[in-house]
Amino acid sequence: MRKAFLWFLVCCACLNAALYEHVEGVRDTSVLGQLDVDASFLRDTEFQAMKNNFAMLRQEKFLRILSDAYIYQPMIKQKIADAGLPSALVYMAMAESSFKPRAYSTARAAGIWQFMSATAKRYGLKVDNYVDERRDPLKATDAAIAYLNDLHNRFGKWSLAIMAYNCGEGRVQWAINQAGTDDLAVLMSVRKGVKKQYLPLETRAYLRKILAMASLAQSETLMLSTSTEHLLNRGSSYPMVAVEVAPGATLQEIARATSMSVENLRTLNPSLRYEFVPPYGKSYSLYVPYEKVAQFKQDYVFTQNRNRYLVYQVQKGDNLGSIAARHGVPITVIRDFNNIKKDLIRPKDNLIIPVISVADKNEYIVRSGDSLASIARKFNTSVERLRDANHIKQDTIFAGDRIVVR
Repeated sequence: MRKAFLWFLVCCACLNAALYEHVEGVRDTSVLGQLDVDASFLRDTEFQAMKNNFAMLRQEKFLRILSDAYIYQPMIKQKIADAGLPSALVYMAMAESSFKPRAYSTARAAGIWQFMSATAKRYGLKVDNYVDERRDPLKATDAAIAYLNDLHNRFGKWSLAIMAYNCGEGRVQWAINQAGTDDLAVLMSVRKGVKKQYLPLETRAYLRKILAMASLAQSETLMLSTSTEHLLNRGSSYPMVAVEVAPGATLQEIARATSMSVENLRTLNPSLRYEFVPPYGKSYSLYVPYEKVAQFKQDYVFTQNRNRYLVYQVQKGDNLGSIAARHGVPITVIRDFNNIKKDLIRPKDNLIIPVISVADKNEYIVRSGDSLASIARKFNTSVERLRDANHIKQDTIFAGDRIVVR
């Protein structure tokens, strides 16, 4: 009787293993199909080895990346779904940057999608003295979707589009021409005795890595066995929302209107190079947490040119005096804003200039140590009038703020 029971347990274990392999195989085939990869690729030993490596040796890091990406991953997923692209493409961002918006490569690629500057500008991203929108997860995702669609239209297969994203359109086209086919098995093969393979080793590993990540991220077995099942049910809600602020608005003034810290605002807006938004245009979109939107709409006052800042690149022959005179700003203000201890500046240095327009001559730029009371005494007015003129509910002000004096 005991032998029969043990045999029953062995049979159950075998059936469970067979069922697990079947479910894993169905999931892998689904991922491959999304990216126009033939099911025969399941027999690719390097793909299987990479997947097992992630599942066993790098499991903790893999799951930590997924968990840390809670701010951006749902939004990226939703944008890709709305555009009708394969959901597995989300894991390109994971492979490129581990979902880190401030990622920067030695080749000068930046952001979650690791755009080079020229490609970023071609797809509508601003890269200038004020912002680097390659580091804006949502705008960069829109650009990546447009770029991937173009690559797919050219090559006809998502797998080829992915590899072109990695090594360039020209190299993939060269590989197809040399091989005389766009069959993935041929393009990914290693030709012995040939110095230059159809595709670079990095690109072949890149595709396998994305396939492995996409497969594991959908594995209920992996998630349930590591107490991270919440990642399976994570929705596509947007934890942050874009709001319109005035050109040149400072993060301090947005922080006051939302009861947030400047540090948290910077985290949500990694594309900003400084603690103020670009001074050009009619407005600028800034991200705030979803739960702060109502407070922002109630407490933020949109005022054109209330705060205007320029980034000036020092030219040969410039000095602080000539720059200050050109922009109508005291030298002391330029020193304060740029933390200049001595008056030494060099060509190509970038200086933040708080520009005062003719209409704004009744404004005062707050300096370190100022308070509403001290400013009121200086201009023979009252704290109450300063609060009313500047829509300030509390007495907290920051160096660099512009205060309308009445």
